[in-house]
Amino acid sequence: MGYRWIYSTFFRLVVLAGGTVLLTFSILQGSWWAGITGGMLCVLAAWLSYRMQQQLREKCWLMLEAIRNRDYSFRLPLYGFSGGERVLQETLNQFGNLMGEQKQLMEQRERFYEQILSSVSSGVVILNEEGTVVQTNPAAARLFAVPMLSTLRQLERYGAEIPDMLRTLKAGERCNLQFAMVKGEVQLAVRATEMRLGEDTVRILTLNDIRNELDAKELDSWIKLTRVLTHEIMNSIAPISSLSETFLKREDVINSPIYDGIRAIHETSTGLISFVDSYRKFSALQKPSPEPFYLLDLLRQIQGLSLIPETISLTLQIEPPELMLYADPNLIRQVLINILKNAVQSIGEVKGRIHIRAYSNAADEHVFIYINNDGPIIPEAEAEQIFVPFFTTRTNGSGIGLSLSRQIMKLSGGSISLLRPRANGWNTTFVLEFE
Repeated sequence: MGYRWIYSTFFRLVVLAGGTVLLTFSILQGSWWAGITGGMLCVLAAWLSYRMQQQLREKCWLMLEAIRNRDYSFRLPLYGFSGGERVLQETLNQFGNLMGEQKQLMEQRERFYEQILSSVSSGVVILNEEGTVVQTNPAAARLFAVPMLSTLRQLERYGAEIPDMLRTLKAGERCNLQFAMVKGEVQLAVRATEMRLGEDTVRILTLNDIRNELDAKELDSWIKLTRVLTHEIMNSIAPISSLSETFLKREDVINSPIYDGIRAIHETSTGLISFVDSYRKFSALQKPSPEPFYLLDLLRQIQGLSLIPETISLTLQIEPPELMLYADPNLIRQVLINILKNAVQSIGEVKGRIHIRAYSNAADEHVFIYINNDGPIIPEAEAEQIFVPFFTTRTNGSGIGLSLSRQIMKLSGGSISLLRPRANGWNTTFVLEFE
């Protein structure tokens, strides 16, 4: 770096001035050595200026190339430079600093937007003009039950029309996707928007699970309706039951002709109160008190209740055996008992099998419990209404067991669904999912 001084403006001016003086002297005095020396000095000054300009162009090119390669740590040396050259190099270094700060700011914003994208419950799939997946969020992979959604061809397992619909959906259009998965039926609402990303055009597909939303709203509506009905019915029936009981204790009524009529009124009103009280359980479910517990221990406790007759075999497949749940064990016990009772009633008095399989999904750590039985296949019309409150196909059924189970799973942060017959080899399969 010690020779840098020869490129300084002062040195070049001195050499140029000395050459000019010597050339002038040689012209006036006719001295040939002064002319040769002066000419050499002028040529040296011109060469130094040319070299200086060439070096500045090379430095500017190096700085721009570093910026083009996103290397904002590149800096030009300031030692040995002065005047305009030093100012220029300082300016280029400041420009590099500003670009580096902008890069850090863009990286922070990118991480911020990625965090937001990862946190939303709606699935997001970004496609380029060729229909190739550019980016997705975890919610999209979770909705399609894949570890990572990297190509639309992964969705062909649900039908060839699914990736085609997503690939051809235009900006501003909407569509509904409905397909069957291992855990049950899925219904997604898809909306497409379009935007420019640099020189490319991308489509942003947003996906929402409308089936769960509709089920949740339907359940809330039934709960509100049940609360109103039970309140009004109890207000009307309670006085009748109380008055009829009072009349039955009177001596002038006991042996009279109206005794049997009053007793019928009392028994009917009492039955109605008991009937309404059972429905009240549906709308007044206790708040869950979650705690960690071993699923296998809970299932063995249920086995000890003798709910399963000897004609039906019950097998457990818990993977791993020490699989744990974080939920209210009392409420989950009630859900399992409701489903097992339905399985037993469905199989009837013939020989049958009930198989319970549980495991934890490694991708999202969700716990799945499959309760399978080989009883008669549930007709499609009944399967669509099986979780509707008060719906039952049995003469003595209340119709609140499975709807109550669905409400418990909702309060526990999970879901319950019914698979299509033979989807996993069994006639009937209920799936409990715990997030």
